[in-house]
Amino acid sequence: MAVTWEEKTLYDYLLNPKKYIPGTKMVFPGLKKPQDRADLIAYLKQSTAS
Repeated sequence: MAVTWEEKTLYDYLLNPKKYIPGTKMVFPGLKKPQDRADLIAYLKQSTAS
């Protein structure tokens, strides 16, 4: 499965990784609180800005 990691796809993935990418072995349960997901995405955007 090829994924283009944009804000929306990352938000959906962080909500429920196993649903977004079936069969994944990763044990990360996701971030259930919307603000936690938004904060992580904001951090990633800031830390990777050129």
